[in-house]
Amino acid sequence: MSMVLCCVVSCSQSDVPHANAQSVSQAASIGGESAGQPSSLVESHDESPQFTSNDSSLAIFEKRILPIFQSAKPSSCAECHLSGVDLKEYIRPTQQQTFASLVSAGLIDVTKPDESKILTFISRRPEQPGLVSDEIRQVEFEAFRAWVRAAVSDSTLIADKDVQQIGPQLSDEVIRHARKDRVLASFVENVWTEVGRCSACHSPDQNQKQVKEHGEQVSWITLRDPQATLNYMLEADLIDTDEPEKSLLLLKPTMQIKHGGGQKMVIGDRSYKQFRRFIDDYTAIVQNKYATSEQLPEQSNEVSVVTDIWFKIEGVPAKYDKMLLQVDLYPQTDSGWSEYRVATSDRPVFGGGNLWQHSLSLTAQRGTNWATQIAAVKLPSGKYLAKLYIDQTGKLQKDFTAELNEQDFVGQVELESQWPAGYGNMTIVKFPAE
Repeated sequence: MSMVLCCVVSCSQSDVPHANAQSVSQAASIGGESAGQPSSLVESHDESPQFTSNDSSLAIFEKRILPIFQSAKPSSCAECHLSGVDLKEYIRPTQQQTFASLVSAGLIDVTKPDESKILTFISRRPEQPGLVSDEIRQVEFEAFRAWVRAAVSDSTLIADKDVQQIGPQLSDEVIRHARKDRVLASFVENVWTEVGRCSACHSPDQNQKQVKEHGEQVSWITLRDPQATLNYMLEADLIDTDEPEKSLLLLKPTMQIKHGGGQKMVIGDRSYKQFRRFIDDYTAIVQNKYATSEQLPEQSNEVSVVTDIWFKIEGVPAKYDKMLLQVDLYPQTDSGWSEYRVATSDRPVFGGGNLWQHSLSLTAQRGTNWATQIAAVKLPSGKYLAKLYIDQTGKLQKDFTAELNEQDFVGQVELESQWPAGYGNMTIVKFPAE
């Protein structure tokens, strides 16, 4: 499966200014390493006909700045930040409070108003801005530039020291976590890497039969475009941010409701955990549930990618019928079996046929060389140790976050394979004697 990550480049952590009356030195610099592109707005000319150079700063503030503060609609900041950052957080109810606070925070340069950091902050834009957001950004930029130019010439404002708290009241970590490029990266890691399981029915290059029977809405995968795929999932209500556990993206593949494609995962298996990791986190972000960095979810130490390498276990006792069996593969090294698994798979046992079979997912510890190689979806040939675990108590159904461990261990098998891809080229082993 080809994967292209089209990340939105947005304001970096240091691009989001923080300031308050107690610590005005926290004004952040604009233009961090991962900041969005400088916008052509800084070169634009304010052509608003309703104002002239003789308009007072107060008139401009009341007619052009206050509407931004009072608007229920999000500002252009929402194009890069899913939550936590909005331009209205840098505006106070009065001109005096707003000007004094922005100056104190280092966001207005009274000697070079056109170089004020608040203008640079507003002009930041993603690599692929939307037309509507660009128009909003233009209005915001020109309004602030006109007001700042007029305000720095007002001696009464310069003398005013009514500094208020401005900017986001969240930690940098929370703000960074809610950036849309971070959200997309999480989607790619937890969901997009798994969509190969769904492509036969939901990818437009494979599902002509399903489209003919059920309509175009079944094609929720956009080829080589995870952002468009996520957008469609949200628009089609496949993700439920009120009751995330009831998202159609979970209910259908687990067969909790009718699904024409059959069972693709079960509650508590690795794919389900990954889907829930993204959906639960996305829900918390859009509902502004994260107030501190301590509340943010821990990043998994392991990354994975689905392959078309199939593994089959024959002779599985019928008593394990419909129980989830997990196999972890460890390659042989010069010093013995690897410390970490390099592939895994989990699927219910087919007791009637005394077998278990499923495609493998390659796994790697985050940040390792192997983590950079698994995208090739190839498992090196050689000797491996397959450790088998079975959920005999149904603990994963009771708590999807639980992990199978030594208490669930049922045996291991040593094998050697070239690991060819394809359903018809399965690597087959016998279930270990009990």
